Amino acid sequence: MKEIQISRAIIERYFANLTDHLENDVVIVGAGPAGLIAAYYLAKANIKTIVLEKKLSTGGGTWGGASGYNQVIFEETDILDELEVSCLRQGNLYAANSVEFAAALAYKAAKAGAEIFNLMQVEDIILKKEAVEGVVINGTPILMSGLHVDPYCIAAKYTVDATGHPAEVVKMLKDRKPDILPRIREGFMDVDSGEKGVVEKAGEIYPGLFVAGMSVCAVYNLPRMGPIFGGMLKSGKSVAQQIVKKLKK
Repeated sequence: MKEIQISRAIIERYFANLTDHLENDVVIVGAGPAGLIAAYYLAKANIKTIVLEKKLSTGGGTWGGASGYNQVIFEETDILDELEVSCLRQGNLYAANSVEFAAALAYKAAKAGAEIFNLMQVEDIILKKEAVEGVVINGTPILMSGLHVDPYCIAAKYTVDATGHPAEVVKMLKDRKPDILPRIREGFMDVDSGEKGVVEKAGEIYPGLFVAGMSVCAVYNLPRMGPIFGGMLKSGKSVAQQIVKKLKK
């Protein structure tokens, strides 16, 4: 029966991929621009990487550009060129179509070898010997429904919070260890200092836990930076480079 053949192929392939990625070098929480570009560079370096996205689609808020105008703005094009994303010069800036950009990020990360799972939501972290060693996850539909269903775990040597403005993974740590960080909240918009800080401060904030992208702004109380995306890409790339260096020691 062809319907069963199709169903078997879906189920067997999905659970083979999931089983193979219960243990990883890196788990990235959030498939926005910072998370996907980090996954791309990690996978290119042959680092076993899994990306978990709670929503149906990857790309975070990228798809809508600014206020639903599907353009995203950059100051440099080196990473865009590597992703083969088209862009047009606008004065001293560059504009790219947000749909092409979001699709390219997911495509390039997957083709590099990162495994991306959508509709998976992190509800807690694994903390052993004062180091983050992975995440506790459940299905997004289950959590949205408010059902009391036990989760399961995915292990990793390093975990990256790329959940954007909410910094969801860091908040899970701070809930039990309130003194490790100040209040998690972004400041008022300031593109220059926000974009600078999101790159400079991207990195390990607790043993085994890294922050990338807009999570950096929230964790370090930096200004939000608006619809300019270069800093998020450079932030994700920086975290990937830091993790590769640690893993190769």
